Amino acid sequence: MTIPSLKPVQNFFEQVYQPVLIANEQNKLIYANPASLQLFNCTSSDLFQKPFSEAVSIAYDGDTEKRVVIRKLNGETSIANMLLTKVNYEGIPHSLILLSPVETVALSIEEKMNMLIKTIHRDIAQRELEMDKLSNEIEARTKVLNAAAIVSETDQFGTITFVNDNFCRVAKYTKEELIGKPHNIVRHPDMPKSVFKEMWDTIKSGKIFQGIVKNKAKDGTPYWVIATVAPVIDTNGKPYKYIGVRIDITELIKRGAKIEM
Repeated sequence: MTIPSLKPVQNFFEQVYQPVLIANEQNKLIYANPASLQLFNCTSSDLFQKPFSEAVSIAYDGDTEKRVVIRKLNGETSIANMLLTKVNYEGIPHSLILLSPVETVALSIEEKMNMLIKTIHRDIAQRELEMDKLSNEIEARTKVLNAAAIVSETDQFGTITFVNDNFCRVAKYTKEELIGKPHNIVRHPDMPKSVFKEMWDTIKSGKIFQGIVKNKAKDGTPYWVIATVAPVIDTNGKPYKYIGVRIDITELIKRGAKIEM
């Protein structure tokens, strides 16, 4: 997790071998560097937003030194010296915590490696769960979109690379007849060229175009849609493909409804 206002400091602490924690003004942990995650034997998601007092408790509070008990995720505990400093970032108080582990029992290199491997495996498993959840959400949204709208994708030149079933049903083409063809295969001759020039100027500049478009099905039947076309941007900030989502308003148009954008 990266806090924008703390990013320069966090980038520095990523390279530090000493465990470093940052807590917000509610004393909830918002950052832990890799050395801290290894000390607590946990992942970042296990620590973030947890109250500092749940992870660390004061065992000895001296004038110049604080000794604390580290509560690890697996129930084990360890001892560390702690230095706590109050700092302000953009006018907001934070606690910067430096920990120096006190090893009462010397661990072998093999034991340390096993602990590190367990931590890495746990982090990977957590990330896989998060990716599965995200994948399920995307799949559900895609199903809803495909059920409700006419969807297509083109490359940067306007060549069709994907159409959903609704597109084929309304345009009366098969997917095989559409994939690889220019998207203007469904353009109706009544549509002014100026509309499509405006569309291309808009989406090539990285913006979203929306407008009412009259199209032509394979058998010549006209149909009208509210079209929303958005660019997909690459790492260089340039569009490399376009996604179009359309709502069929043919029946409204036929009934003489006035549609305003």
